[in-house]
Amino acid sequence: MSTLTRFSVAPLHTLTQRLAAVAMGRQAPDLVITGARVLSTYTERIHDQREIWISAGRIAAVKPAGSCPKNSGARFFDAGGGILAPGLVDPHIHIESSMMTACAYAEAALLSGVTSIFCDSHEIGNVCDAEGIEWMLE
Repeated sequence: MSTLTRFSVAPLHTLTQRLAAVAMGRQAPDLVITGARVLSTYTERIHDQREIWISAGRIAAVKPAGSCPKNSGARFFDAGGGILAPGLVDPHIHIESSMMTACAYAEAALLSGVTSIFCDSHEIGNVCDAEGIEWMLE
């Protein structure tokens, strides 16, 4: 199996039937992450003893531990009791427009479920020249 990257994951609309078949147990997942605790941002609870079924680089289902037979052909990865949590990605942000420091922005963003950002800091460069860009990098 080749290395999976964000560029090699097929568009969701081409995978819905496959993901549904995996979620229903009609088709084996490619990978099963076992030994995980899963954070539900909907119920604000951590669910113990779960396994995550992944197919074609996407999460197909979250099931009770032991749901996938060991002889299914799936690869298994033990999360060792770690917590798996969904996270949002903000693909374009100007932190300096928020009038906050990067740390203060990160704190507020994390409380909203944002775990990753792509920061475009050209505005501070326009105002503070190279010094502003260096300050943002620090």
